[in-house]
Amino acid sequence: MGIENNFAEFKFIKHASRIIVGVSGGADSVVLAHLLKKHGFDIAIAHCHFNLRGKDADADQQFTKELASKMQVPFYTIKFETQTYADTRKISIQMAARNLRYFWFEKLCTEHGFDQIAVGTHLTDNIETFLFNATKGTGLSGLRGIKPVNGKIIRPLLHNTKDEIYEYAKAEDLTWREDESNKSIRYHRNKIRHQVLPVLKDINPNLEATFERNFKRLGRVDAFLQNEISEIWDGWVKPEKKGWRLSKSDISNHPFADVVLSYKLPQFGFNDSNVHDLLKALKGQPGSMISSKDYHIYIDRKEIFIQQQRFFSLPNQYQITEFMGEISNPIKLRFTDLHAQKIQFATGNNTAYFDFDKLKFPLTLRKWKNGDTLKPFGMKGVKKVSDLLINHKIPLHEKENVWVLESDGKICWVVGIRSSEEFKVADKTKRVYLVEVD
Repeated sequence: MGIENNFAEFKFIKHASRIIVGVSGGADSVVLAHLLKKHGFDIAIAHCHFNLRGKDADADQQFTKELASKMQVPFYTIKFETQTYADTRKISIQMAARNLRYFWFEKLCTEHGFDQIAVGTHLTDNIETFLFNATKGTGLSGLRGIKPVNGKIIRPLLHNTKDEIYEYAKAEDLTWREDESNKSIRYHRNKIRHQVLPVLKDINPNLEATFERNFKRLGRVDAFLQNEISEIWDGWVKPEKKGWRLSKSDISNHPFADVVLSYKLPQFGFNDSNVHDLLKALKGQPGSMISSKDYHIYIDRKEIFIQQQRFFSLPNQYQITEFMGEISNPIKLRFTDLHAQKIQFATGNNTAYFDFDKLKFPLTLRKWKNGDTLKPFGMKGVKKVSDLLINHKIPLHEKENVWVLESDGKICWVVGIRSSEEFKVADKTKRVYLVEVD
């Protein structure tokens, strides 16, 4: 089926819609803008200069400006400090560029009354995304492919290959610019494009058509699962004023609890690792807490509570089970189980090392209180925690923020200050339990 027929069958363009077209200058976006204009849609061209490719980026910006003038449509452009944005947020350049681009497109829609955002994603892009996600690890939603519509964003070329786009551009005598960085295998996607896809197409010359059928099947399966999972989830969840409550038994007794949680918990910012921790925590002692950026999951005796952090009421103490990797509240702690022969001990008060076999789990994290004692590391005898705080010159206003970690009622660490002699690593230690505080 030709590109014109695919475009005509694309059902997601709203009637009388005003459309922002993201145009980089490449063949994909130029063809998209041409098709939308040719079919009578009210469009404007928007171009992002990411400050990554020097004079080539300047030339792309000038090209898209001239293209908009030739097509007699409004033109918008912006220049981003993409590298700085990526560095400050510790994300990849590709992710930074994507975030900046879509934030700006949304802003244009709000400020100038556009209804939709059209981008030139095509079938070959979709295949590359599938292979990238499958290689990195993902759920079914990550394998169903890119959606043709996602909110205001539409992708009218999603059923066309890169070759079909080039053929159309040449037939219509269109001009475009080639991004030389797309040829570099420095980026993972380019490795897939230039090194993996040719091998797969050698195995199956009809690779694109096969993948398109697969995407349709996976999309249907995913939609079916979403519907079934939502029914299960709605049966589990009891809304409350400050969040949601779930029965531990409902989750523990369901054979596909992991699947349901993997679909539903990401809406609260939790990932697959958090799901794994939660399922393990259900078998342990109550009091465990798992945190995302904005939410906490607190595991009580018979129930689980999901609450936004700003509504969360902190309990007096927390249970730390042996499989927990980290917590972010009430303080940030990381827990690592290490082989005694393979570690290099770090110095400083922000790390503590314990003989794993001397600990009794779950550990308890709580605020210190008057009367607390421990055997300080490297010393003989018992010392009051209050005296320890005085010796370390902890200011009065900071003492109320001091936490202790204890095992079976015995303090093993006054967090960030002093660990206990009783749980120290010795010559016969086989496993080391490392605890770090940020």
